[in-house]
Amino acid sequence: MGGPFSRRERVAGYVALTKPRIIELLLVTTVPTMFVAQRGVPPVWLMVATVVGGTLAAGGANAVNMVVDRDIDGLMERTMHRPLVRGVMTLRAALVFAVAIEVAAFVWLFATVNLLSAALAVSATFFYVFVYTLWLKRTTTQNIVIGGAAGGG
Repeated sequence: MGGPFSRRERVAGYVALTKPRIIELLLVTTVPTMFVAQRGVPPVWLMVATVVGGTLAAGGANAVNMVVDRDIDGLMERTMHRPLVRGVMTLRAALVFAVAIEVAAFVWLFATVNLLSAALAVSATFFYVFVYTLWLKRTTTQNIVIGGAAGGG
């Protein structure tokens, strides 16, 4: 996609699709939880593998959220500058990107951590997309309170 956006702007748009600030907030609870589960210091490689997989999984879920919410993002001042609203990439490109990093997250977590963590990451994505984004967000003003379960799982 050429268009009016530079390569740097397009790369920044794909990064923005993943909502890095939200990922940061989710992962800040991941590593301390690993210490509790290990009852000590978990192996560094396991912490890195988990953070990488979690970043990919959350990024994919967030990108799918932006694909679904593109219609309402243009209506709110806080979200009107998101990449899909601005046309930084096509809808198809954003969806392919989202699914690709979700698949990468599953494969990565399965290969480096375990099947359970890979399955839970995908389950959290489905919860976030289907329960929070498609259902709660569009039917109740309490969506953020109820939808917090997606990040708490």
